[in-house]
Amino acid sequence: MRKNRLIIGLIIPYYQKMFSSFYTLEIIREVSQAAIKLDADLLIETAKKMFSVSGIIFADFMGNEALIKQARKKRMPYIILNYYDQNSADNCIGIDNEKASFQVVNYLISSGHRRIATITGKLNAQAGIQRLEGFKRALKQKKIKPDSRYIIKGDWTKASGAGAMLRLLAQKVPPTAVFIAGDEMALGAIEAVKDAGLKIPKDISLVGFDNVPQSSFPGISLSTVQQPFPKLARLGVEYLIQIIKKKSKQPVKVLLSDTKLIKRDSVRKL
Repeated sequence: MRKNRLIIGLIIPYYQKMFSSFYTLEIIREVSQAAIKLDADLLIETAKKMFSVSGIIFADFMGNEALIKQARKKRMPYIILNYYDQNSADNCIGIDNEKASFQVVNYLISSGHRRIATITGKLNAQAGIQRLEGFKRALKQKKIKPDSRYIIKGDWTKASGAGAMLRLLAQKVPPTAVFIAGDEMALGAIEAVKDAGLKIPKDISLVGFDNVPQSSFPGISLSTVQQPFPKLARLGVEYLIQIIKKKSKQPVKVLLSDTKLIKRDSVRKL
């Protein structure tokens, strides 16, 4: 690294199998590309303590709470990705998960479905909470009462998606469509449907969230939501550099609403 160059730190919250996470890999790639274009050096860490850089990009709020608290205390320039809180003093750029899931459920309703279930993500994560809120709002708008038996908690993993789908299929009156809050869970749900001898979308319609590469594989063709990760990463680097150079009014608050519903072959019109 050359002297006097901007050094940006990207901190990824550590968890098991983190480097098989679609979100983690996308953020590392997109932040790296944005840093190169803006002529900044990048350090990637899963550190438990602060390290010496010009400023920090936190890949998420969850899992980084202690380090974010340290950054606030030390007045370190920082910005949090995949997180949005209008009322905090944090610089943050989030994705409108609530609006995206609202659009998904409206799509299912417009396709004739009324018995619509959801497999949620972790409900201690902002994305998990917001995607469930969008699900409920879409049903309420169309005067469809949410059925608690059709709301099954997942934890973003493939195994939790499979287990949740088995519970839904075991209902006395199963749903005709399921919104699954993450594609990794959706892949597990697809396996569970096939293991039960059923077909997608003939017997049940599915929509995921994330648009992971596997979602478009032959035999899967999952309708899903594509998130604006390149824009999220680019804005994160751009705003952090502005914060470092004191060229941006703080706190920075950006909510990205340009998600895209990718319609494939996993939804049937009733």
